[in-house]
Amino acid sequence: MDIVATLIASLLSGVVGVTISTLYYRRHEKRKQKFEVLRRIVGTRYALTEKTTNEAKVVFFSALNEVVVLFHDNREVIEALNNLHRELKVQGRLHDNLVTLFKAMCRNLNVSSAGLNDEFFLRPFSPSVEF
Repeated sequence: MDIVATLIASLLSGVVGVTISTLYYRRHEKRKQKFEVLRRIVGTRYALTEKTTNEAKVVFFSALNEVVVLFHDNREVIEALNNLHRELKVQGRLHDNLVTLFKAMCRNLNVSSAGLNDEFFLRPFSPSVEF
């Protein structure tokens, strides 16, 4: 009887351990993908400047298109993305909506943007900047 109890406890602990590990792994991978898309968007935001390359535009807008899938579970990010998309052609709204999206994504990922003002998000480092 003791062997059966030990065997059942061992199997049960193994199943619980694998289940918990799998859940944490999935959560970690999802968070990693969210960070990657945020990194690509912020890293290629110079694609919105006048002196940009088509390659930068492709990377920027490709990452922007991925937001809907990766952040589907965050209402604030999806609303910011919807506003950006809806008002894409509205004069003077792109920058405000883009900053709102950046900040929503940062909040979702617990990335502090406290020391950065809106201008920092909107004026990227660019290879065309002269010193």
